[in-house]
Amino acid sequence: MDLAQLAIAAVVPAFAFAAYRARFINLRGAVAGTLIAWALAAAGIAVFAVFVYFFVSASLLTRLRGSWKAQRGFKDVAGRSITQVVGVGTPMALFALLYIAGVRPALTATAAAIAIATADTWASEVGVAYGGRPRLITKPWVRVEPGTSGGVTLAGTLASLAGAASAALLSYLLLGVNPYVVWGLGFAGDVLDSVVGAVAQRKFFCGADMYDEPRCPDYRVSGYLTNEAVNLIVEASLGLTYIVISLYL
Repeated sequence: MDLAQLAIAAVVPAFAFAAYRARFINLRGAVAGTLIAWALAAAGIAVFAVFVYFFVSASLLTRLRGSWKAQRGFKDVAGRSITQVVGVGTPMALFALLYIAGVRPALTATAAAIAIATADTWASEVGVAYGGRPRLITKPWVRVEPGTSGGVTLAGTLASLAGAASAALLSYLLLGVNPYVVWGLGFAGDVLDSVVGAVAQRKFFCGADMYDEPRCPDYRVSGYLTNEAVNLIVEASLGLTYIVISLYL
């Protein structure tokens, strides 16, 4: 680790504290985020810069129609939690550590994980704010409430494409990785996240209405994964698949 990386590592806790004060993240999330950011910074300043782009853009988009979201119970407006940070950030950090250990394709996998997280967050925040009532990706004829995992909108899909593309372009400029691979994995990851979310993520039913959390006394539950587990599984599986293909095929 060179002097510049050491300087960045020293700045990371201050950056996390500033994010906490801005209510982009809660205290426990800031601690977890600091550990993840240290791993990314150890892989290089450019890797850390791509991560910062994701975090800042995602945090700002979370504030879109913030009051409206808060009134409807969307928790992200109050700051990302430790489970959200760990679910999204763990694959990024692990791929960064693999790259440090000499696994060259892990650099692209790191960028792809960041692109997936960017695409997913942009899609969620823009879709909730401006997309209207989404359709369930596995049953397009079914309308669901805004914010329901597996729900998609045109506005959210366009935001996903834009988020993945912006992360891919920045990764190309700073890391020299193939932007089309990163863009493709980023968008594919968001689509897969929606599919897994629709099929396997825990849902709460009040009659025929489906929600991501209990909304009535006599609800029934379907699914078993949390949103954070879906994020982690999708990022990790696509990144590992890319590494294995790059190394052995």
